[in-house]
Amino acid sequence: MEEAGSFLLSEVMLWLMYVALGAAVAAAAVSAVRPLLIAPRRSSSNRGWLVMGLTVVLLAVTYVLGSDQPLVVNGTLFRDAFWLKVTDMLIVSSVILIVVAGAFVVFGVSGLNRRIDRSVHQKKA
Repeated sequence: MEEAGSFLLSEVMLWLMYVALGAAVAAAAVSAVRPLLIAPRRSSSNRGWLVMGLTVVLLAVTYVLGSDQPLVVNGTLFRDAFWLKVTDMLIVSSVILIVVAGAFVVFGVSGLNRRIDRSVHQKKA
């Protein structure tokens, strides 16, 4: 029986995954920046830059606070501090962003945003 790591096309699959990851990152960057550059004077544009900036800050903070302690997984020791911190950053940032997204969904469903918007418009009139 062959070893688990000696699959016939594993190197090809790894390169395809790298290409797919690069395409996904490029698509995410273009879809985040393009609307902000097309309509820079809209009020939603400022919100978009704020969200993008806060996401970058979140990623930076979670990277700095991430653990770089060596880790044993399936008998293999991982000790590359950069990749350990990146993995920790992605996991923690994902959990935080999912919780924030859930909070915004609850806020939107609750109707509180419409009551706040109505009270702001009444004060202006």
